[in-house]
Amino acid sequence: MAKTIILILSLLSYLSISGMTQEKKSEVLIISTIHGAHRINPNYSYDTLFKFIEKFDPDVIGVEIRAEDIDSSFAYMKKNYPFEMYECIRKYPLKRISGFDWLGSDLEGKAIPDRYWKEISVIKKLQQEIGKDSAILDKISILDIIQEEKDNLALNASLSELNDGRYDLINRIYYAQLKALLDATAYEALSDFYQQRDEHIARNILEIIKNNEGKSMIFLMGADHRDYTLKKVSDEMGSQILLNHYKLR
Repeated sequence: MAKTIILILSLLSYLSISGMTQEKKSEVLIISTIHGAHRINPNYSYDTLFKFIEKFDPDVIGVEIRAEDIDSSFAYMKKNYPFEMYECIRKYPLKRISGFDWLGSDLEGKAIPDRYWKEISVIKKLQQEIGKDSAILDKISILDIIQEEKDNLALNASLSELNDGRYDLINRIYYAQLKALLDATAYEALSDFYQQRDEHIARNILEIIKNNEGKSMIFLMGADHRDYTLKKVSDEMGSQILLNHYKLR
């Protein structure tokens, strides 16, 4: 009888532990970074970002680098990606570093050619052309006040302030209006590319989350991408994961 009771208790204990293991949810943080502005923002420096990552101590760090470039040389990374992204590879060699960026279908599965950004990229050429087109600049000047607020936050906000939703809302308005203003112009491909890139980034991040079930993950991305990604991940996996539950401070 005693052996039977012990066996039942052991079985119940096993089932309880097993159930807890199965119910463990992935913890996912999606964090805005500001690329070169970390050097001049007194409240959100590179050091602030790295200390936050170390405090969270994730199993997986997602960075704004294409998956096909994640094992490239640092010289190559420096030419093509923001410092805080490739520095994670050097600083955290024992972590799983996953790349999620997308830079266009013309580059898929290929290395980024030398002088790509100056001489080859259609998007960069359009960005340069729009900067010289007084007519289109006048048309989109209505967005200047929104851009000023974005810049003010990027240059002065702390990590928690940049990720409290204000920048995300302003950014959503900015890109929605930019798309409306550029539609049916010679620069329509710009807003189309911005939207496609956000879609690919979110899709790649969802794949990383699904492939790392039960783990803690942090995804670092330029602030302009966070709103779309956060909403997409929340809509598709919000009930299955702990999304941005960690205190952002």
